Amino acid sequence: MSGSRKLDHDLDLSDVPVEQLEFLPSPNPATPDDLRWAKMAGEARFNGLPDIQRSAERWGATILVITGLLTTLTVVRGASDLAALRDLWPHKILVGSFAGIALLVAIISVILAAMAAQGQPVEIVVSGPRFEEATGKATRTASGRLKWSRYLAVLVVPFYLVALGIMAYAPQATDQPPTILVTDEVGGTYCGTSAKKQGGNLVVVGEKGVVAKVPLSSVVNLSPAAKCPGKK
Repeated sequence: MSGSRKLDHDLDLSDVPVEQLEFLPSPNPATPDDLRWAKMAGEARFNGLPDIQRSAERWGATILVITGLLTTLTVVRGASDLAALRDLWPHKILVGSFAGIALLVAIISVILAAMAAQGQPVEIVVSGPRFEEATGKATRTASGRLKWSRYLAVLVVPFYLVALGIMAYAPQATDQPPTILVTDEVGGTYCGTSAKKQGGNLVVVGEKGVVAKVPLSSVVNLSPAAKCPGKK
């Protein structure tokens, strides 16, 4: 075609007369699969937000079950599980802290999933491009919230496992040695973990060594106790 010229496809051809255009076959013609993918990509632009909201709704239901289980374990059984530990610091405090953080992170994950599923109201505008822009922004926001909800849900597991690990290996309240009380005839009370006869005395031994040596003739009472008087 005389007088025709080849133009790059990125150029603006709105001012070019049709007779000056030359159409050449594409070096890579589209296959049926290419056309199908192109069609699906076009549909995804309109279905992206509803699809993300449905995924967030299903994910929210899943993480809600996990949160309910953590709530039950932390609130209902937490007090009795902590009571089984011997030391307030560091074991009881660490277990309570890690379990509480796990529950808090799980709750935040549920909230983010709910926000992603419900979305934000998109302003209805008469302009198609503006409405497309608003919908795209809502889609990106919902997608971001859903991703963060899943990231936080993953963090729940290590926090809770750390709490369980501390509970499993921390000294238990039942590990404490027995406590005995020895009372003499003048009203003196001696507390220790054991007592043994040595010569004419009853030697009361505590965790840090000998507590007292009480003459056997003055001992009026020897009994077990839950704890030493005045000890918290």
